[in-house]
Amino acid sequence: MAGPINQPDPGETPIVEPTADEIERWAALERERREAWLRGPTEEQKAAWAAREHERRRSGQRSQLHIPAPSADTLRTAQYALREAQLAAEGAMSLAVNVSVRELFDLLVRAGREWEDEYTSRPVRRRRVALDVVASDIEVSTEPPASKAAASSEGVAQG
Repeated sequence: MAGPINQPDPGETPIVEPTADEIERWAALERERREAWLRGPTEEQKAAWAAREHERRRSGQRSQLHIPAPSADTLRTAQYALREAQLAAEGAMSLAVNVSVRELFDLLVRAGREWEDEYTSRPVRRRRVALDVVASDIEVSTEPPASKAAASSEGVAQG
């Protein structure tokens, strides 16, 4: 904590702000760096890049990215998905060729209605349950409700 007149305590490290001269030197270096970036690469930098690029292309190395070969499970899954897509396309062509336009239209309308029922219907509203209920506030009865007790006694009496 600072002392009464903003004097640092002996145990604290004083905060040292940069001087105006240091700020000006930093600003000059930053201006020079930005101007150099705007000027672009020097001829030596261009030549070095061209040599590296030429060597990379000559060696056949396309990029540094190494993509591993897919696993057998991945290949099997891809093959399965392609086969399913092929069957779906063949089925669509079969329907288009073998079914009348009216039947196809009815089939598509029915599928659209099923889609709406399944994916666009609103979820059932659920009742909110208070989270701050204490177990002692809940009444637990071991006896059946009166209507059930009366119904079960009537069933015994009739039986």
